[in-house]
Amino acid sequence: MTLTEIANFVTTILSDTTSDSVSVCKDFINRRYQFVWDTGLWTETLGVASKAVSAEDTEITIDSVPDITFYQSVVAPDTFIDFPVAIKFTETGKEDGLNLLNDSWMTFFQIDPNAWENVSARRANPTNFINLPKDADGFCRIKPVPVPSAAGTLFVLGKLKWVALGDSDSPALNGIDNALIHFATGDMLKRARQREAGDRELAEATAHVQVMVDMEKSQKQSISRVIPYVYDDYTFREVIT
Repeated sequence: MTLTEIANFVTTILSDTTSDSVSVCKDFINRRYQFVWDTGLWTETLGVASKAVSAEDTEITIDSVPDITFYQSVVAPDTFIDFPVAIKFTETGKEDGLNLLNDSWMTFFQIDPNAWENVSARRANPTNFINLPKDADGFCRIKPVPVPSAAGTLFVLGKLKWVALGDSDSPALNGIDNALIHFATGDMLKRARQREAGDRELAEATAHVQVMVDMEKSQKQSISRVIPYVYDDYTFREVIT
């Protein structure tokens, strides 16, 4: 469903189809869409961007549009990385690289505070990275650890920035339509001071988000594992009657 179709559906249910109500409903839908988008690393929210890196780069700005996104949407071509999740560094002229997973500053100080400095004796292929504050244009920045000793390419798997829906746009998240309908209905009821009815709708919306979570875990790129459970012998006690 498009933004307009969801808004028209909700306002029709509530018998309040004035242009002002439809407009407010669209705002509610977009806010709730952003809320759900931000709650997790949904497959549809991920993308891969590549970035050329020079030797001795100490800070890298991820300012390229993702080459790969995991959904088809009219907003995808203009969507940038909001924050990196993992990175693969490939040295120029080589076929494979290293997987980089972000970590905290504290971890590196515990290991070696010089690991992230541009010291010639410590340069090598990066094995990790730290997220830095975004630049003035809102692009992500990272600090590779250690500083790269050779030029190469970073392939950045990251969470895409949320983009507001236009009237003819459909949400990218799989299975979100029912959740947005109930969220918007609840918000509109609260707007009309029907708080108890609104709370019931919001509870129903939350249940639909949980369905989305279950779909993400069981129907997509997930690996199921059987983990044996070992009973704690100390929890068994003889019952005296």
